[in-house]
Amino acid sequence: MKRGVQWFWAGDYDEGMADLGYRELFVRWFQYGAFLPIFRSHGTDVRRELWQLGEPGTMFFDAALKMNRLRYRLMPYIYSLAGDCWLNNGTMMRMLAFDFKNDKKARELPEQYLFGKSMMICPVTEPMYYEAGSIPLEGIERTRKVYLPEGTAWYDFWTNTRYEGGQTVTVNTDINTIPIFVKEGSIIPMTEAGTYAAEMDDAPIEFRVYPGRDAAFTLYEDAGDGYGYENGEYTAVPVTWNEESKSLTFGERTGSYPGMREQREYKPVLVGEWQISAQ
Repeated sequence: MKRGVQWFWAGDYDEGMADLGYRELFVRWFQYGAFLPIFRSHGTDVRRELWQLGEPGTMFFDAALKMNRLRYRLMPYIYSLAGDCWLNNGTMMRMLAFDFKNDKKARELPEQYLFGKSMMICPVTEPMYYEAGSIPLEGIERTRKVYLPEGTAWYDFWTNTRYEGGQTVTVNTDINTIPIFVKEGSIIPMTEAGTYAAEMDDAPIEFRVYPGRDAAFTLYEDAGDGYGYENGEYTAVPVTWNEESKSLTFGERTGSYPGMREQREYKPVLVGEWQISAQ
């Protein structure tokens, strides 16, 4: 590299968003980024607003918008994971060896990880539509193999299909899809998608139960800004699923914070009993 020439100017996508290969790469980065603790599109020289990917109804724009909405929908889960980091020294991103230390194959996987303790994320790392220069790729299967760690069953987040662990499955990876699996015995709180976080403050929260064994989750909320949580300004609601009785129980909310809403609508959903949309 010549002195004064930045390394990021020596890439494969000189045309930026005009290159369909770059648009595909950006969408795959965006899908991966939706399952990181901080989700922001940083970079240089190339505009990164979603509308740079094309018009509504085109493949790359729609795929990125789907992930943007899913990130918002998962905010109760994600925010509770962040609260767990503060309260219990939890971790939002977990290598599989944390939870499946006796599964040798899981310990060695470089491209799958847990987001919290319930969701397994499997990023797509190979182009399937275009090379650099907008060159179409032919004969590419838009699938990838995913290993499901043993000792538990797993649900495909998009289809709700249940799989036994300890096996490798081949799953869809079209441009709209990043493979996501949810461990049995999980509770995933979700809400309605908004255009900014404060807009969703009064939206109902849907608690998705992935049955198969008992489950527990603590819903964490605070003022959403500032450092009041460091002084105990937050609330916690324990939620438990009893597999034997097939019952979901909401415990008493503890704590308070400025601007706390007095009531919140909760909607329980049992995955596998009723098919539900993950859009």
